Amino acid sequence: MSDRRRGDGTEKAPLALPNFSDFAAPDFIKLTSSVVSTWSQVNSQLISFAQSSLQHNIEAAEELRQVQSPKELIEVQLRIARRTYEGCLDEATKIGQIVQQLSADTVELLTAPKNV
Repeated sequence: MSDRRRGDGTEKAPLALPNFSDFAAPDFIKLTSSVVSTWSQVNSQLISFAQSSLQHNIEAAEELRQVQSPKELIEVQLRIARRTYEGCLDEATKIGQIVQQLSADTVELLTAPKNV
């Protein structure tokens, strides 16, 4: 059983969902298609990132293997860390943009006037 109380003792309001019976079948099909397409894009993006990360890690291991001094080790580690950080940041930005577009499209569809 879940606790429906907040930290201050007040009870949480249940999540209000739209009345989906007001939506026409084409709207549901469009929404479902959009969600599936978007998550397919996210999946492709993540697979691509995993592949490039693996390649970067192999290259990093090779760089580290060729290090000749402690100073060079620190420089290589900083370069690898920066490259990894920038790659993760770029990837998070791309995925965020994809999901943001899905959210905007979904809100637009759910708030559009209904032709009943």
